[in-house]
Amino acid sequence: MRFLSVLLMLLAWTAASPVAVAHPLDGLPSLILKAPPLAGDDSISARLKACLRVGDMSCVVEQYLLLKDLGRMPAWLVSFQNAFAVASRRAGECANVAKLIHEGLRRLGEKPTYVRFTVEGRYKLLGFDELSNGQRIRSHQLAVTGRHIAVEVEGRIVDAYTGLMGLPLHDYMNRLVVHPTSRIAYEVVGEP
Repeated sequence: MRFLSVLLMLLAWTAASPVAVAHPLDGLPSLILKAPPLAGDDSISARLKACLRVGDMSCVVEQYLLLKDLGRMPAWLVSFQNAFAVASRRAGECANVAKLIHEGLRRLGEKPTYVRFTVEGRYKLLGFDELSNGQRIRSHQLAVTGRHIAVEVEGRIVDAYTGLMGLPLHDYMNRLVVHPTSRIAYEVVGEP
């Protein structure tokens, strides 16, 4: 717990620092990893959680391997990592991707849930806007059947399009695109 409080103090100091940084959490992974603990150290769990919060997959993998004192990645962790690959961004793959993300987050100590997004209306196409500097640069087709599954963890929606960091539900919903005569409903579900 002491490590976590020190980490939170460092985060507050980093955010208040006069040095210009693109994002207050940009320096976190290197800050977290400056003094690596020994295998089995409780602070590794805190470091792993911090890596999850900032969406740094390589940091997550490194800390998990250190925590479990493993020489190679287990198959579930490889699958979890691959769930965020560009190849996973295909219409119709969301249920499989959600299962991989859910399982990975669960094994990393999180409490994820499945969320189903359903298009209500005549036109069932569902898209997701990719933004850069607040401007839409591309719209990805999520579903042609009007149904998309993602994972929610601590108020953030996580899928192949959001990456490990995810998006708050409100921001995620704003990025979803449907025909003007359709609308989107969402619900927490037990299975994809």
